Amino acid sequence: MATYTLSKTSTTVNEGSNVTIILDTVGVPNSTLVPFTITGTGVDSDDFVSSTSLTGNFNIRSNQGRITLDLKKDLKTEFDETFYLTLTGTGGNQNIGVIIKDTSTTTSDTVVKFSITSASSVIYEGSYATFYIKAIDLAPGTVVPYRIFGIQTDDIAEGTLTGLATFLPTGTANQTQANVTLTVLDDKKTEGLETIVLLLDPDFPYSLQLSSTVVIQDSSLSPTPDYIINVNKTRVVEGSNVTFTLRTSNIPNGTIVPWRIIKQTGDITLGDFDRINSLDGYFPAISSNIANVTLEIRDDYLFEQSEFFYIEVPNRNASSPIVEIIDSGNTYLATGATYTGNVILSYLDPAVLRANIGGMSIGKSFWKDTSGQLSENMFLEGKTQYATEESIAFYQPFSYVIRSSKSIDEWGNSIRSVLHPAGLSLFSEINNETMPYDVRSLEVKATNDTEIDTFSSITIDNSTLLASNTRSRISSTLTVDSVTSLFNL
Repeated sequence: MATYTLSKTSTTVNEGSNVTIILDTVGVPNSTLVPFTITGTGVDSDDFVSSTSLTGNFNIRSNQGRITLDLKKDLKTEFDETFYLTLTGTGGNQNIGVIIKDTSTTTSDTVVKFSITSASSVIYEGSYATFYIKAIDLAPGTVVPYRIFGIQTDDIAEGTLTGLATFLPTGTANQTQANVTLTVLDDKKTEGLETIVLLLDPDFPYSLQLSSTVVIQDSSLSPTPDYIINVNKTRVVEGSNVTFTLRTSNIPNGTIVPWRIIKQTGDITLGDFDRINSLDGYFPAISSNIANVTLEIRDDYLFEQSEFFYIEVPNRNASSPIVEIIDSGNTYLATGATYTGNVILSYLDPAVLRANIGGMSIGKSFWKDTSGQLSENMFLEGKTQYATEESIAFYQPFSYVIRSSKSIDEWGNSIRSVLHPAGLSLFSEINNETMPYDVRSLEVKATNDTEIDTFSSITIDNSTLLASNTRSRISSTLTVDSVTSLFNL
């Protein structure tokens, strides 16, 4: 005659824990299934994890069968409950009881308050529908089921109308938040307007203070919106920012359009940007067919080649011009560390100086006329009435202007050797006719003692020099040997 004996690993079990029921038998063959049922006041299948029924079977192996029951940690305040497992097969009606300890933190005086808002109340097919769910007095990490109404599963890329929303801290006391985003497909079907409704399905007391819906414009009936993305600059240095402007048509004011950062070349990651937590985001609400978003480029203090990216409106075949991120040249150097390696500056071109230099000849010189000669009519200017002592002038009221690549010392020696230096002063100037892009400093080495401060090819036109009886002009090209870029390393 077969005998059955039930035992348990614990008399009580907390919600969120488990208990094992053991069935010892005598005279029961292997693989015999011994049925059981679970009963108890207030006990149902929702009290157990992954359970849809309160019945089951022990599978006998070597005269013993075991079943482990996982108790669900719900937020219901049910107080302690007792469930009974009873054998229901022929020849066995034994039962055993286990107390379920209620660990819920929600009491009858605490009701979780929810509010649901949406990123936009009206969207077009091919866009995102995003709901923001805020909760007050709900513990961080709590998972709450939700359901979607008003659309079909084939209307969204996710393909399901149910899900779980996980609530995370917001930084405000007693407040948590969960976001639910649906990708609405542009299915080309004529369905008319559809309204998405999100409903929560918590298993604890709650109230809904505010709810929002999203209306889907049917693209087969409504004019297809146009999107154009412009950018205020196509080259941006780390540590600065770039602004993208979305221009639209056939889109109502208040619509929020998504954007996505796309890598063109380089290692574009979230770490290249400040003040965003994803490579996907949303333009502000459309106003008069325009919305702007500014991306701040992070100076990561790592030397790297230029990187290129652009942003797009997903599923709308709209993208911005490509933007180049230029390395700032800033880097961290650890104390006592040694850094070695090679730097290749492939974007620098040789600078070429082209100058027209007047001819010079050796021969007897003479004055063409008396202009410029010292005479009784020419005098040294003195200090003016209100001038300071430092500004006293010693010049005659005429001057010679000579431009050349020759150094000021060379010209000074020439002038002093042929003219009496009394009352003469010599000056020189350096003209930089280019505007380097984002270079800290330049050191230029050039032929013929020419001094330049430049980044790219330049052309300088110098006046022809006339001396003696010659008026010939010589055109000379001076090529810069090298350009060394000094970065702030």
